[in-house]
Amino acid sequence: MVSGFAPPFCDGYILVVDSSQTYVPELNGKIVIAWHKDMGLMVSRLQNYDHTEVLQPENAEYKPILLNNKHKWKILAKVLWWIGKAP
Repeated sequence: MVSGFAPPFCDGYILVVDSSQTYVPELNGKIVIAWHKDMGLMVSRLQNYDHTEVLQPENAEYKPILLNNKHKWKILAKVLWWIGKAP
């Protein structure tokens, strides 16, 4: 997504996900559902930068999250498609 544009999801959108697709190396550049025991669920793009996996938010107001043992995020599913009303 180009910086400065709105995020692709708004409140009320319906996401269709595949919970069998959780293997991180195959999800580079894909939008995923991630879960953290203290922070809950997040929809974000998974990026791989030189063997480092990062949850890269579409909204520039949020910071990227490094996936490692310290942060304890788990990939739950790949987002296949979504529907929602136009703004």
